[in-house]
Amino acid sequence: MTNSPRLSANLLRALLLSLVIASPLAASEPTAVVLTYHVVESPSDTFYSMSREAFRLQMEYLQSTGYEVISLADLSDYVAGRRESIPQNSVVITVDDGWKCTYTEIYPVLKEMGLPFTVFIYPNFIGKGAYALTWKEVREMADNGVDVQSHSFSHPFLTKRSDAALQHELAESKKVIEAKTGKPVRFVAYPYGDYNTRVAEATAAAGYDAGLTCNFGAVEKGSNPFRMNRVVIYEKTTFAEFRKLVGASELRLAEAEPRPGKKGDPERPVISARIEEFEALDPASVNLSVVGTRGRLPFSYDPRDGRISLVMREPMPGGNYRAAVWGIDRETGKRREAVWSFSIANSPPRQAMAGGKTNPPLEATTRARAASGSGQ
Repeated sequence: MTNSPRLSANLLRALLLSLVIASPLAASEPTAVVLTYHVVESPSDTFYSMSREAFRLQMEYLQSTGYEVISLADLSDYVAGRRESIPQNSVVITVDDGWKCTYTEIYPVLKEMGLPFTVFIYPNFIGKGAYALTWKEVREMADNGVDVQSHSFSHPFLTKRSDAALQHELAESKKVIEAKTGKPVRFVAYPYGDYNTRVAEATAAAGYDAGLTCNFGAVEKGSNPFRMNRVVIYEKTTFAEFRKLVGASELRLAEAEPRPGKKGDPERPVISARIEEFEALDPASVNLSVVGTRGRLPFSYDPRDGRISLVMREPMPGGNYRAAVWGIDRETGKRREAVWSFSIANSPPRQAMAGGKTNPPLEATTRARAASGSGQ
């Protein structure tokens, strides 16, 4: 008995569907999220401010969980087609206005972590009062690799300026910042995110390569360089909200160790989890890390049951920690992740050995990677 054309077509559709489900989709063009900060550790309440602890946590999360912090120049070149590609999960860090905390709080953290960032300043504010940057601080940051760019000359609503005043705001800011830093100024962040077609055209005419807005969303290749989106971080932006803003969606875990809210062993700290929806992830993309750890730690992952684990190389100091498991969804190509909090108990005092010596710390061991070869 031969198959009918209808049956053959159904079998073909079923086969094609099974191939789609079993294989990750072809990667789409990478996008980037441009983060916008203003104030860290503000001396007064403002909805743009945040604590230094919250800021460090966000930066440690980006650094340790697979995000790539790139420069604004690289993103601008990618958008304009001068650069072929950028890494997946790219993030750009920008800081607006020129508050003193840019130098005292933000700059030290990002310098320590080796993360590039852009500061948008307006010259009419620099050196004006105790809470503003000085030109000496601006030059020091610029000399040490910080990208200093324009936020106009006096921070007005640009759409309300006459043509002549608009030209002054754009051109004079560029001129002054270049003279003070000795570096080219290619970008402007529109004050208050206020712009229109006239402002965008004036920005291009003033010699800028791009203008950044406060419009929410990621930046794509080929998008209008004078209407680049940004994501503003506010005082009330929680850590969970921050993770969603940079592109993560939920991933469920069937179990996690140390259990959420529980204390782990400081001498042999094992971090592990079992992913509930592991079959939905591309196994080569699955990762595990402890937020704040430097460098990638070896881990093992078994794509047959979704178990993933790592053993810390050294005993962990007592304190609170977060672990993250993430991977790329086969169907959507998007990042999915789970983060849980746990604590490590303080190590008890070591017992003295004969001769007054103390027991050496236990050497941490690492598990061999799964036969699939994933884990780095």
